Amino acid sequence: MFWIVSFLLMLLAVLFVAVPVIRFARQHQGIDADAASQHYRDSANLMIFEERLAELDAELATGALDADQHQALKAELQRTLLADIKTEEAATASREPAQSAAKLTSSALLTPSRLIPILCVVLILPVSFYLYGLWGFERDLQVADVFERSRDNQGDPEELRDLVFELGAIIEEDRENGWAWYYLARHLISLGQVQEAARAFERAAGLIENTQDRAIVLGQYAQAAYIASGQQITQEVQAIIDQTQRLNPAEQSVLQLLGADAFINENYQGALTYWQQLLGMSPRAEDRQFLQEMIAEAQQRMAANGESAALADGPRLEISLSLNPDLDLAPDTRVFVSARNLQAAGPPLAAKVLTAGDLPAIVTLSDADAVGPFNLSSAQEVTVVATVSLSGSADVQSGDFQARSATLPLTDEEPVRLQLQITDPVP
Repeated sequence: MFWIVSFLLMLLAVLFVAVPVIRFARQHQGIDADAASQHYRDSANLMIFEERLAELDAELATGALDADQHQALKAELQRTLLADIKTEEAATASREPAQSAAKLTSSALLTPSRLIPILCVVLILPVSFYLYGLWGFERDLQVADVFERSRDNQGDPEELRDLVFELGAIIEEDRENGWAWYYLARHLISLGQVQEAARAFERAAGLIENTQDRAIVLGQYAQAAYIASGQQITQEVQAIIDQTQRLNPAEQSVLQLLGADAFINENYQGALTYWQQLLGMSPRAEDRQFLQEMIAEAQQRMAANGESAALADGPRLEISLSLNPDLDLAPDTRVFVSARNLQAAGPPLAAKVLTAGDLPAIVTLSDADAVGPFNLSSAQEVTVVATVSLSGSADVQSGDFQARSATLPLTDEEPVRLQLQITDPVP
């Protein structure tokens, strides 16, 4: 379908240039035909005149006409010829501007101004195909096709290997295709080649420019690096996690990793915190069911150890968040809300991601919204920051809009309530 539509569009472009050229040629063919027709009429009139004049001379010689009659008929014949010539001269004069233009144009037919349209007609199709191959998205379409086929053939190792070879061929032709590296990494993970997948994710993250997409790729890179390191959060893995959370503090792949790591290390309360946050992000039905099962498992293990889940305990922040009415923002513009301990570096203690279309709203932050090893309960006071990110990144950039609270003391007894309106541009 894509190639059919492309061909039709290019055919339309050819017609756009060709039709005026063809009409131009036909117009001047018509003018040349008129000139030829005029020539034939002049010749016919002259021939008739000469034949009639010869007849009059013959009649004079035989005595059928006297000299006066002959002279009168000859004068009449000359007047008739003269009248015909004048009529045709008038018609010719009315066509002279067009004929003059035709002669001028015909003489200039081989000038660049006439040759360029003809050359365009000849070159449009081959040049279009060449430029599309050079600048177009043909390889991206090939990558998308491979991805669709992989979704239709999940669980088929032979098909997955074939798709890996196809992606490898695409990358050989274009080593800067970030999405080809990303899908290659996904397929390598499915084949159990985790080390190779981690390297492919790293390459993809360096090539994909969109902030939200790069955060997703980095999150999956962190997961692959975590598995490759023997399910240990090494310095390298932590660096990838930090890089991801600078773009999106609530990136789901990172929260899944942190929850799994906490569970493996028997930090069931920490696992519950991450999984509860993921559950609040409205995942797909199958993911929601899995999270609920893991939360139940963690709670059972805590109960077996004599511990009690404390998901609802700890400090809570209730932020009445709104936008300045003068801000003209697209509804899908991302809004990051976070609580930070100004006395400690690192990721925020709690964070949520909304969109401009969600506001105004009451945003609640609690220990369930932790995005790192520390939560609200680990701090005595925090500052709440709400940022409208025009780039989609959690990293604040010039041109974003922001609101920041004063330092707020935390308490377990009552929620801390505050109002914020995002107004100020970031210099």
